[in-house]
Amino acid sequence: MQHQNRNIAPYAKSAVKLLQGPVFEDQQEVWNEVLQYQVELTQYFERIALEVVIDKRDGYAYLKQIELDESGTTIGLIRRMPLTYDLTLVCVLLREWLLEFESSDLETANLYITPKEFRDRMEMFFKEKTNELKFIKELNRHLEDCVKMGFLKLVHKDRTSTDEYRYEVKRILKARVTTDELSKFKQQLEDELKSV
Repeated sequence: MQHQNRNIAPYAKSAVKLLQGPVFEDQQEVWNEVLQYQVELTQYFERIALEVVIDKRDGYAYLKQIELDESGTTIGLIRRMPLTYDLTLVCVLLREWLLEFESSDLETANLYITPKEFRDRMEMFFKEKTNELKFIKELNRHLEDCVKMGFLKLVHKDRTSTDEYRYEVKRILKARVTTDELSKFKQQLEDELKSV
Protein backbone atom coordinates (compact mmCIF):
# COMPACT_ATOMS: atom_id res chain seq x y z
CA MET A 1 0.00 0.00 0.00
CA GLN A 2 1.39 3.38 -1.00
CA HIS A 3 1.73 5.86 1.83
CA GLN A 4 0.12 9.17 0.84
CA ASN A 5 1.33 12.27 2.68
CA ARG A 6 -1.49 14.79 2.75
CA ASN A 7 0.88 17.72 3.34
CA ILE A 8 2.74 17.40 0.05
CA ALA A 9 1.51 19.92 -2.51
CA PRO A 10 0.36 18.47 -5.85
CA TYR A 11 2.78 20.86 -7.60
CA ALA A 12 5.79 19.80 -5.48
CA LYS A 13 7.61 18.15 -8.39
CA SER A 14 7.34 21.17 -10.69
CA ALA A 15 8.33 23.55 -7.87
CA VAL A 16 11.53 21.57 -7.31
CA LYS A 17 12.25 21.43 -11.06
CA LEU A 18 11.87 25.23 -11.29
CA LEU A 19 14.29 25.65 -8.39
CA GLN A 20 16.78 23.51 -10.31
CA GLY A 21 16.53 25.56 -13.51
CA PRO A 22 14.29 26.43 -16.45
CA VAL A 23 11.47 24.07 -17.45
CA PHE A 24 10.66 23.61 -21.16
CA GLU A 25 7.52 22.40 -22.88
CA ASP A 26 9.26 19.30 -24.22
CA GLN A 27 9.48 18.14 -20.58
CA GLN A 28 5.80 17.38 -20.94
CA GLU A 29 4.83 16.05 -17.53
CA VAL A 30 6.48 18.89 -15.56
CA TRP A 31 5.47 21.54 -18.13
CA ASN A 32 1.80 20.51 -17.86
CA GLU A 33 2.03 20.60 -14.07
CA VAL A 34 3.53 24.12 -14.18
CA LEU A 35 0.65 25.29 -16.37
CA GLN A 36 -1.97 23.47 -14.31
CA TYR A 37 -0.72 24.91 -11.00
CA GLN A 38 0.43 28.29 -12.29
CA VAL A 39 -1.60 30.24 -9.70
CA GLU A 40 -0.51 28.06 -6.77
CA LEU A 41 3.14 28.08 -7.86
CA THR A 42 3.06 31.86 -8.26
CA GLN A 43 1.63 32.31 -4.75
CA TYR A 44 4.03 29.75 -3.28
CA PHE A 45 7.16 31.36 -4.73
CA GLU A 46 6.02 34.94 -4.06
CA ARG A 47 6.34 34.21 -0.34
CA ILE A 48 10.06 33.68 -0.79
CA ALA A 49 10.52 36.64 -3.16
CA LEU A 50 10.62 34.65 -6.40
CA GLU A 51 8.55 35.30 -9.50
CA VAL A 52 7.47 32.48 -11.81
CA VAL A 53 7.97 33.60 -15.41
CA ILE A 54 5.99 31.49 -17.89
CA ASP A 55 6.12 32.05 -21.63
CA LYS A 56 3.53 29.74 -23.21
CA ARG A 57 4.20 30.94 -26.74
CA ASP A 58 7.89 30.09 -26.65
CA GLY A 59 7.43 27.18 -24.25
CA TYR A 60 9.55 27.86 -21.17
CA ALA A 61 9.23 28.78 -17.49
CA TYR A 62 11.83 29.91 -14.96
CA LEU A 63 12.17 31.62 -11.60
CA LYS A 64 13.27 35.22 -11.30
CA GLN A 65 14.25 36.91 -8.05
CA ILE A 66 12.06 39.80 -6.95
CA GLU A 67 14.08 42.87 -6.02
CA LEU A 68 13.43 43.80 -2.41
CA ASP A 69 14.51 47.44 -2.59
CA GLU A 70 15.71 50.22 -4.87
CA SER A 71 19.30 49.00 -4.88
CA GLY A 72 18.27 45.67 -6.39
CA THR A 73 18.82 43.52 -3.31
CA THR A 74 17.34 40.04 -3.59
CA ILE A 75 17.11 37.14 -1.16
CA GLY A 76 20.04 35.66 -3.06
CA LEU A 77 18.57 32.22 -3.68
CA ILE A 78 19.31 32.14 -7.38
CA ARG A 79 22.99 32.67 -8.03
CA ARG A 80 23.63 35.27 -10.69
CA MET A 81 26.20 33.64 -12.86
CA PRO A 82 28.67 36.28 -13.92
CA LEU A 83 29.30 35.60 -17.59
CA THR A 84 32.80 35.88 -18.94
CA TYR A 85 33.32 38.19 -21.90
CA ASP A 86 33.53 35.21 -24.28
CA LEU A 87 30.39 33.58 -22.94
CA THR A 88 28.54 36.90 -23.13
CA LEU A 89 29.66 37.18 -26.74
CA VAL A 90 28.34 33.66 -27.46
CA CYS A 91 24.98 34.48 -25.84
CA VAL A 92 24.68 37.80 -27.67
CA LEU A 93 25.48 36.20 -31.03
CA LEU A 94 22.99 33.39 -30.39
CA ARG A 95 20.36 35.95 -29.38
CA GLU A 96 20.95 37.98 -32.54
CA TRP A 97 20.82 34.84 -34.67
CA LEU A 98 17.49 33.93 -33.04
CA LEU A 99 16.16 37.41 -33.79
CA GLU A 100 17.13 37.14 -37.47
CA PHE A 101 15.71 33.62 -37.66
CA GLU A 102 12.37 34.62 -36.14
CA SER A 103 11.92 37.54 -38.48
CA SER A 104 12.91 35.68 -41.66
CA ASP A 105 12.00 32.02 -41.27
CA LEU A 106 8.31 31.67 -40.62
CA GLU A 107 8.10 28.02 -41.68
CA THR A 108 10.54 26.39 -39.27
CA ALA A 109 9.65 26.25 -35.58
CA ASN A 110 13.14 26.12 -34.07
CA LEU A 111 16.59 27.41 -34.86
CA TYR A 112 19.26 24.68 -35.09
CA ILE A 113 22.96 25.44 -35.31
CA THR A 114 26.27 23.58 -35.46
CA PRO A 115 29.58 24.74 -33.93
CA LYS A 116 30.92 25.08 -37.48
CA GLU A 117 28.10 27.46 -38.47
CA PHE A 118 28.63 29.35 -35.25
CA ARG A 119 32.34 29.78 -36.00
CA ASP A 120 31.55 31.11 -39.47
CA ARG A 121 29.43 33.79 -37.84
CA MET A 122 32.20 34.62 -35.38
CA GLU A 123 34.78 35.43 -38.07
CA MET A 124 34.00 39.14 -38.18
CA PHE A 125 34.63 39.56 -34.46
CA PHE A 126 38.19 38.36 -34.63
CA LYS A 127 40.43 40.65 -36.56
CA GLU A 128 43.48 39.06 -34.97
CA LYS A 129 43.75 35.38 -35.75
CA THR A 130 45.56 34.63 -32.48
CA ASN A 131 42.45 35.45 -30.45
CA GLU A 132 40.35 33.40 -32.80
CA LEU A 133 42.37 30.22 -32.30
CA LYS A 134 42.01 30.41 -28.55
CA PHE A 135 38.30 31.13 -28.87
CA ILE A 136 37.70 28.25 -31.30
CA LYS A 137 39.43 25.87 -28.92
CA GLU A 138 37.12 27.02 -26.17
CA LEU A 139 33.97 27.35 -28.30
CA ASN A 140 32.77 23.83 -27.55
CA ARG A 141 33.17 24.54 -23.84
CA HIS A 142 31.15 27.75 -24.22
CA LEU A 143 28.43 25.87 -26.07
CA GLU A 144 28.40 23.27 -23.26
CA ASP A 145 28.00 26.12 -20.74
CA CYS A 146 25.04 27.40 -22.76
CA VAL A 147 23.51 23.91 -22.57
CA LYS A 148 23.93 23.94 -18.76
CA MET A 149 22.25 27.36 -18.59
CA GLY A 150 19.34 26.12 -20.68
CA PHE A 151 20.06 28.36 -23.70
CA LEU A 152 20.98 25.46 -25.98
CA LYS A 153 19.86 21.86 -26.22
CA LEU A 154 22.11 19.25 -27.83
CA VAL A 155 19.84 17.40 -30.26
CA HIS A 156 22.36 15.45 -32.33
CA LYS A 157 25.88 14.18 -31.65
CA ASP A 158 28.17 13.39 -34.55
CA ARG A 159 30.63 10.55 -33.89
CA THR A 160 33.25 11.93 -36.22
CA SER A 161 33.36 15.60 -35.25
CA THR A 162 32.04 17.95 -32.59
CA ASP A 163 31.84 20.53 -35.41
CA GLU A 164 28.74 18.80 -36.68
CA TYR A 165 26.92 18.56 -33.34
CA ARG A 166 23.42 20.04 -33.71
CA TYR A 167 22.05 22.37 -31.07
CA GLU A 168 18.59 23.81 -30.74
CA VAL A 169 18.66 27.46 -29.65
CA LYS A 170 16.10 27.80 -26.84
CA ARG A 171 13.90 30.88 -26.82
CA ILE A 172 14.44 31.44 -23.09
CA LEU A 173 17.56 33.27 -24.31
CA LYS A 174 15.22 36.14 -25.30
CA ALA A 175 14.19 36.56 -21.67
CA ARG A 176 17.77 36.44 -20.45
CA VAL A 177 19.26 38.72 -23.11
CA THR A 178 16.79 41.50 -23.90
CA THR A 179 16.91 43.54 -27.12
CA ASP A 180 18.18 46.52 -25.10
CA GLU A 181 21.07 44.51 -23.70
CA LEU A 182 21.72 43.15 -27.17
CA SER A 183 22.11 46.57 -28.76
CA LYS A 184 24.15 47.87 -25.79
CA PHE A 185 26.61 44.99 -26.06
CA LYS A 186 26.84 45.26 -29.85
CA GLN A 187 27.64 48.96 -29.52
CA GLN A 188 30.33 48.12 -26.98
CA LEU A 189 31.80 45.54 -29.39
CA GLU A 190 31.80 47.96 -32.30
CA ASP A 191 33.57 50.57 -30.20
CA GLU A 192 36.20 48.01 -29.22
CA LEU A 193 36.70 46.91 -32.81
CA LYS A 194 37.17 50.52 -33.90
CA SER A 195 39.80 51.11 -31.24
CA VAL A 196 41.87 48.04 -32.30
